[in-house]
Amino acid sequence: MSIYKKTVGMLTLAALLSGCSSAPAVEKEAKTPLKVGVLAPFSGDAASYGEEIQIVLTQTAAQLNTTETQVELVYEDSKCTGQDAVTAYQKLIDIDGVDVILGGTCSSESLAIAPLLETNNMVALSAASSNPNIEGASPNLFTLAYNDYITADGMTEQAEKFTKVAIITEQNDYNIGIQKILETNLGKSVVSNEVFEKGATDMRNIIQKALSQKPEALILNPNVGTTAQVLLRQLAEFESELEGVQLISQIAYMSAEARQDASSLSEGMMIIDAPSIQSEEMNQLKKSLSAPTNYLGDFMTATSHDALINLVRAYNDSYSNGTTLRQELTENPLQGIVAGGKSFEDKNFLQGIKTGLYIVQEEEAVYQD
Repeated sequence: MSIYKKTVGMLTLAALLSGCSSAPAVEKEAKTPLKVGVLAPFSGDAASYGEEIQIVLTQTAAQLNTTETQVELVYEDSKCTGQDAVTAYQKLIDIDGVDVILGGTCSSESLAIAPLLETNNMVALSAASSNPNIEGASPNLFTLAYNDYITADGMTEQAEKFTKVAIITEQNDYNIGIQKILETNLGKSVVSNEVFEKGATDMRNIIQKALSQKPEALILNPNVGTTAQVLLRQLAEFESELEGVQLISQIAYMSAEARQDASSLSEGMMIIDAPSIQSEEMNQLKKSLSAPTNYLGDFMTATSHDALINLVRAYNDSYSNGTTLRQELTENPLQGIVAGGKSFEDKNFLQGIKTGLYIVQEEEAVYQD
C-alpha cells in the first residue's frame, strides 16, 4: 500500500490562520494557507507507519474543513533516519515554505532537526518521537509521545522478576535509548547485552551469544518494521532453546503482522506500550479512517490526530492573540483524545502519560488492566 504524495490538496479550516510558526501570526497576511510540513517515513522499514499517519492526518484535516481559509499538508519522506530527516526538513522550509512542522516521526528524525528549529524560527510537534534526549534538545521541539524512560521502566518492572536477563538491541536512537536505561535499571542481572546494526538481515550470531548465557528472560529491543519481523523469525529457529524463557519487548511487536512468522514462539510475550484507549471519541476516529492503523496502534493514531488539532489551534490562537505559536502550545491546556486537558509543563514531552502491559494470547496482544 502506498498513499504517499508530496502535497495533499487544500483543506479549509474554521478560523483565520496566518503567520509564521513562532513569531506572532499577526505579522503575516490573513488569507494565506497554513502550510503544515509533515516529516514521516514513506520508504524503508518504517514506511507502514508513515502511510498510516497520512491516513489519520487526511481524515483529521477533513474533519476541520470549512470554507473560510485553507490549510495545506505537505509531506516529505524522512525515512526514519536523521540525515534524511534533515534533507526533508530543509526542503519543507526552503522550497515548500511551510509554516509549522508535524514531526519528526522517529526519534532520530526529531533529534536531527532539533538544532535547526530556532534558526528557522520554526516549531515542530511530533506524534511519536520518544527518545529521552529530546528533553532539552530545543525549546521549539515538542512531542505527544511518552518518554522512553517510561517504556524502559515498564520493561524493567517485568524483567526484574528474573535473575538472568539477556538483551538484544538494534542500533538506532530509539532502541539504544531504551537499552541504556535497561542496563542501569537491571544492573548485574544482565548476563548478555547484544547490539546489531540498524536494518541487519542476519542476527543468528547475536541470538546464539545471548542464548549461550542461559537467560531466564530475553528482552527484544528492535525498531519497528521489517527488522523486528526478521529478528523474531530467526529467533524461532532456536525455539527449542527458549523453552521457559520469558520474552519481553515494546511497540515493535504490538502488531500481529510483526509476530506472524513466529506465532508459537511469541505466545505469552510481554509487550510494554501505551495504555489502551477506551473512549467514544477514539472509536469514532477509528471508524472514520479510510483504512486500519494496525502498525500505529490506538495511541499513535490518537496522537497523530491530536498533533494536527493542536498545531492548528495554537496557530489560530497565535494569530488572534498576537502571541507566538510556542506560547500557545506551552501556556494552555492541549486538546484531543490523548492530549486533551494535559500540558507540556515547561517540558518537551507531554506530561501525564503512562505505559501499559500487553500479553500475547492466542495471537492477540491483550491489554492487562
